Amino acid sequence: MKSKLALVGAVLCALGATGAQAALTPFVQKVEARISSPAGFTWDVSYEAIFDGSSLVKHVEIDFLFRDVLGFTPAQKTAWKNDAEMAIESIWNDKYRIVDTVNGRSFALAVDVTQEGYPRPGLPNVFDQAVTVLPQPGDCASRPNALDCRDNMLNWFVDSSDTIKAHEFGHMIGLYDEYVGGAVDKLNNATLSDDGLMGLGALSDAPAFYARYFQSYVDFLNGVPLAEYQRLAGSGLQPGQFVLVAVPEPSTWAMLIVGSMMLGFGVHRARRA
Repeated sequence: MKSKLALVGAVLCALGATGAQAALTPFVQKVEARISSPAGFTWDVSYEAIFDGSSLVKHVEIDFLFRDVLGFTPAQKTAWKNDAEMAIESIWNDKYRIVDTVNGRSFALAVDVTQEGYPRPGLPNVFDQAVTVLPQPGDCASRPNALDCRDNMLNWFVDSSDTIKAHEFGHMIGLYDEYVGGAVDKLNNATLSDDGLMGLGALSDAPAFYARYFQSYVDFLNGVPLAEYQRLAGSGLQPGQFVLVAVPEPSTWAMLIVGSMMLGFGVHRARRA
């Protein structure tokens, strides 16, 4: 929800502030583009890229439209939309960070899905994308590769998995498919993956996330004017050099913490000896 994004941004800014410094207005860029795949697919990308000095967020407003045949009540529609929003964010977020190797800064990367639309005075709210939620045709078991038996960016089956939703969301922020027969980046030597979210990994519960999925965050940060970077991330900072760093899994974090504790204990014992 939009209020959620504003609250998160305010908290992050407040945590990074000192004394009575107020939360800073983030740097926001509207991204709109039409992407074409040499495989014959074309789609429109639209989102807000937001940098607040602590994180970079891609904010996408999605209008979910439910087919009448589903017979959903308003409460069921709201529950489905909220579940989809939470699933996409939980799958995409906390996978990579950007590290500024010049200034010693680190920034979280995230997506933010909301459903209210951008307000326009006196006019209906406008959305980045409109997704139709519908039942899958009943005979798809006999023709699973037919186009009308597969989700696409703007048509999601009501019982599709969370990773499929996250995969289709990847197109909304500018990513290509990474499987044969999909909207690949090039015809010859296309980027393919058996385990990545944008490849066949979308069919699993734990797809891999590759750094290339987040390269556009680096491109965006490279385009932030130095004065804005200094205003938000710290006065006096030099032009940054930005690299993507994978965020360890929770189990890896636990091992790192235990390892650090053991190392500290060993040093302490050595000093006492």
